Amino acid sequence: MAVRERWTSGIARWLGYEIVPVWRLESRDFADHLRALFAQQRIDCVADVGANVGQYRDFLRAQVGYKGRIVSFEPIAELAEALERRAQSDSCWEIVPCALGAEDTQLDINVAARPTFSSFLEPDHRQTDEFEEANRVVRRETVRVRRFDGLADEIEALRTARAVYLKCDTQGFDLQVMAGAKNVLPRVGAMQSELSVLGIYQGMPDFLETLRQMRDLGFDMTGVFPVSRDGALRVVEFDCVAVNRSRLPRRSPASSPPI
Repeated sequence: MAVRERWTSGIARWLGYEIVPVWRLESRDFADHLRALFAQQRIDCVADVGANVGQYRDFLRAQVGYKGRIVSFEPIAELAEALERRAQSDSCWEIVPCALGAEDTQLDINVAARPTFSSFLEPDHRQTDEFEEANRVVRRETVRVRRFDGLADEIEALRTARAVYLKCDTQGFDLQVMAGAKNVLPRVGAMQSELSVLGIYQGMPDFLETLRQMRDLGFDMTGVFPVSRDGALRVVEFDCVAVNRSRLPRRSPASSPPI
């Protein structure tokens, strides 16, 4: 940081303000929430399911300030290879070139014009056409799918972790990921799933179905953060963060809220 920038930031902080770069404003509340949640749950490993080009890892490092282990799962070959190259500069970042699901198998994934929209599901533009070009299928690729339960025993960072944060961003496949992770969930301190309000894929579960599943698995919502909106300002998808009910911090009698 330049001398002038440090001086300006110091004056602003003395006056009770904080100078925040514009590019951080949109995700600042989300980052603050995760920072507090990671500290509360003592998260020591993040399972980044649907890593794409590594943007979630970058968010954790740059904005949340998380310095621990990250295991990123990405099934599309060219993206996984690019992640492997990037991970060479981060000793706490491991790349696993596969998808996660309810069973060990192989599936065809639809690779979209914008890679973040790639999905095992077919595009559907009936509720909103906002992303019609972005999730246009340009090709299909056969990829390996593994259960998280099995991989958690094979990957040292997951096997030895005391508290895992499970982040899912699979464009309609998150419930399948959860179905294949039930044996690991007792060690998952909290999870994050991208929930759909206006479906952009065929057969995509809506947010109410996903919320019910998360609750039935023992996770209670701690925050919701819009991911995308359409031209009418309707929320298309949002990130839902939930904490493991069985791992909530215990209150001492003296700190219990009054009745």
